[in-house]
Amino acid sequence: MFAEGSHTFTDIAKYLHKFELGRKNGKPLHINEIRQILSNKFYVGIMFYNGEYHDGNHKSFVSKELFQKVQEEMQRRSKHFKKSYHFPFLGLARCSECGAAITAEQHIKFYKTTNRKVTYVYYRCTKKLGPCSQTPITNFEMEEQLRKVVSDVVLPQSWADQWLKFLERDELVEKQSSGTTIQNLKTEIQDLDRKQNTLLDSYLDSVVDPETYKSKKNEMFETKLKLQEEIVKVEETGSSWLEPMRNFVNCALQAQKIARAKNNCEELAFFAKRVGSNFFLSNRQLSAEHKKGFAALRAGGGARSASTDSIDFSLLVA
Repeated sequence: MFAEGSHTFTDIAKYLHKFELGRKNGKPLHINEIRQILSNKFYVGIMFYNGEYHDGNHKSFVSKELFQKVQEEMQRRSKHFKKSYHFPFLGLARCSECGAAITAEQHIKFYKTTNRKVTYVYYRCTKKLGPCSQTPITNFEMEEQLRKVVSDVVLPQSWADQWLKFLERDELVEKQSSGTTIQNLKTEIQDLDRKQNTLLDSYLDSVVDPETYKSKKNEMFETKLKLQEEIVKVEETGSSWLEPMRNFVNCALQAQKIARAKNNCEELAFFAKRVGSNFFLSNRQLSAEHKKGFAALRAGGGARSASTDSIDFSLLVA
């Protein structure tokens, strides 16, 4: 989940909390606790004892390759947030007029009447690709429009509840279907085994000549190998779409909280990248292409329908 770059520390905490893995008070783990878990070398078979690392006798919970990917993702996010503490939307969009990157800058203004300083943040085209007529946009305008991008893909709770029920139903159907398919394939393998035994008996009794025996045996071996590969394929891909769909539903549900929360610009920018791409600024207006699935939610009304429980969601899941 985390290594793919599509889930936040909060997402991981909520995921663990579903399995009753949280704090003693029953609440989800804190973000710092999630960071400690994700960076703990114990899960790749390494013990930390008396100030030193040692090879443990226990089995690794995850591969070293996956662990390394997680560390790289954590480092990438750490650099991103340190760099963009005052500029949370830096690197998000490009200029639609010239295609150059959007940079950020702050201006400090002193007000004599109140004897105070106020910091203003602006986002503007770098103009590194040539002349450009686009004017800067304030941090507040950028934030407001980005919240609109996120709120457009809010999934009504009534839809989510029904979709999750459908997923549970489909998961059961998939398991039953996969189980039946696998059992049929295993039956075919058992039939092949019996035929191989019969072929061997015929060969030993000199009923079948050596060339015919080898040819038939190789043919049965190839068939059996294909059946075994088919079993593995069914086991691995039988319901592979269910978990991504479940993640999509939970993500769309989270959109409303992200869009309405205050002082969460870093999280807002990160979440916007989960639901959209190709962000462009034109005439101080932010545009984006919603990713597959979220585009359908936007077309269906998004946040404008979030308070409506009487929508016929069956049209969307048919």
